[in-house]
Amino acid sequence: MKILLVNKYWYIRGGSERVVFATKEILEKNGHEVAVFGMKNDKNIVENDYFIDEIDYKKISAWKKFVLGFKIIYNKDAKKKFASLVEDFKPDVIHFHNIYHQLSFSIFDVVKKKKIPSVLTLHDYKMISPNYNLFHHGKLDESSCGRNYYKCLLKNCMENFVESFLVTCEAYFRKWKKWNDVVSVYISPSIFLKNKFLSVGFQNLIEVISNPLVDLKSEVDLSVGQYVLYMGRLSEEKGVTLFLDFAKKLPHINFKMVGEGPLKKILEKSIAKDNIINIELLGYQTGDVLDNIIKKSKFLVMPSQWFENYALSVLEAHVLGKVVLASDLGGLSEMMPKEMLVNHGDINLWVEKITEWFNKNEKELIKIEKGLRDNVREENNIDSYYQHLTEVYKKILL
Repeated sequence: MKILLVNKYWYIRGGSERVVFATKEILEKNGHEVAVFGMKNDKNIVENDYFIDEIDYKKISAWKKFVLGFKIIYNKDAKKKFASLVEDFKPDVIHFHNIYHQLSFSIFDVVKKKKIPSVLTLHDYKMISPNYNLFHHGKLDESSCGRNYYKCLLKNCMENFVESFLVTCEAYFRKWKKWNDVVSVYISPSIFLKNKFLSVGFQNLIEVISNPLVDLKSEVDLSVGQYVLYMGRLSEEKGVTLFLDFAKKLPHINFKMVGEGPLKKILEKSIAKDNIINIELLGYQTGDVLDNIIKKSKFLVMPSQWFENYALSVLEAHVLGKVVLASDLGGLSEMMPKEMLVNHGDINLWVEKITEWFNKNEKELIKIEKGLRDNVREENNIDSYYQHLTEVYKKILL
């Protein structure tokens, strides 16, 4: 089978890119011919002559963003280069991941014209709202979902009026072009995300296929560490400021944070101002260094304030035998037992839950860790993902 994978980034930028690369790897391993399309970047692991030039809206002025921003709605260059690749490669299936803003949905016109079967993996809420994470100004907001795209502009859902205007126009243009109907099947990593789409009137076919974990860490020794760990992006929707509150209310427990993000300097200033001596920011980490940090923790916390889809960081912690205490929002609620879920906005419940698990008997904790590890190995292995994915491919080729 010839499969064309489409994603704007082709370096490890986040969880969605890890899924993209895992998909490419397992397809090639099983003898399929894979081509890729995306955007040029010095960090890219793979790239070809069809890739469009890099577009970084964060590095340009508001006026230039407005002028160039119409590429968000329809990028003719991306469409042209994508059409050339499709013509040369002649894929049996096109598998889309994150394409909006830089590549744009203009490339759907190529798929529609050629009548090529396609799937799109849903990594967020972009197909039902201009605001892809349904979070802005410090809180969840679903008001722009469905047919209410204009509310994104009214509420400045991107926290930048130029961006809010552009993504609102993009959403209405996508609706007018009926681009949602171009995709044969949508893939949702979580049941929650699928149900959220259906609840606002999304009428296209959605199949649930959980995200895979490539490295199942087969030789991991289970152990109980000495600190509480946060691992992820340092941003508002991730609830990272709450993590500082936990540390302040539990001075006898050590806390560590792994990650980078827009709130890093604010966190550093807050730690210094409030003299929080039991917390440490470790910056961005990866590979064996990150694994060792996770192994030496007692458990992880994920105080997200938005609807997480299907967090790979949870799988990565579980496969190393670590409990994750998480907010009761989004797909997180289907990734772990109820006793590990916490009301996302109740700091007192968080403190109680962290205290409870920190004082958990070591023997009991290791037994729980083993169950979490075994579940990931069974449910999220790459071979299971491949089987479900190719079943979808075959279905749309009939």
